[in-house]
Amino acid sequence: MFLLAPHPKPERPLRGSPRMFRVDWIEKYFSRVRPWHIVVLWVPFALWCLWQAVTTVHEHPVTLTLLIGVGVLGWTLSEYLLHRFLFHFKADEKSKWQPDAAYLIHGIHHDYPWDGDRLVMPPFAGAVICVFLWMLVHLVLGDHTYAFFTGMVSGYLWYDLTHYYVHHAKPRTPLGKWLRKYHMLHHFSGTHARYGITTPLWDHVFRTYPQEQERPAEDVEAHA
Repeated sequence: MFLLAPHPKPERPLRGSPRMFRVDWIEKYFSRVRPWHIVVLWVPFALWCLWQAVTTVHEHPVTLTLLIGVGVLGWTLSEYLLHRFLFHFKADEKSKWQPDAAYLIHGIHHDYPWDGDRLVMPPFAGAVICVFLWMLVHLVLGDHTYAFFTGMVSGYLWYDLTHYYVHHAKPRTPLGKWLRKYHMLHHFSGTHARYGITTPLWDHVFRTYPQEQERPAEDVEAHA
């Protein structure tokens, strides 16, 4: 299904960057994404939203600041919900398409968590989610959507770049080290919890931040 290359389930997470699609041009242009791709695509869109909010909608500075802040918060909730319910949906193994869809959406990342080409969201998938969220938000906020989406897209960039950072870099700051451990525990201590990437806020709200004692940091780092 989905023109995927063969992908037997490894016994443990592996390093490397496997082939994802059988078709060469799909593999090249729709499978591998670098962080600069999303920066080039989404920073101009966020700036355009801000420009529209200021010059077309004429948002008051206080309202603008508030909507941008709520937009960032809104993204953190979207990040949590997408990760928990879409990325980790439980595939029916008897289905002809669900196991492949689960692998395509997020399974490959858990099989090869250090693959630097697959740590940020592909632009096409991001655009689909953006259109859906835009229509949903516009029903509620109307023209205020521009200001709200300035924050939401900024939150998305924060999320994707943070995700790349915690997998691909060695954080030096206490916050960076904590975020890395928080996400690595999701990978290596059970994928049923810690769905946030940028913040544990919604894990606490929805009770998916386990209260049991966590594994020592050095044990997590040994996997990472």
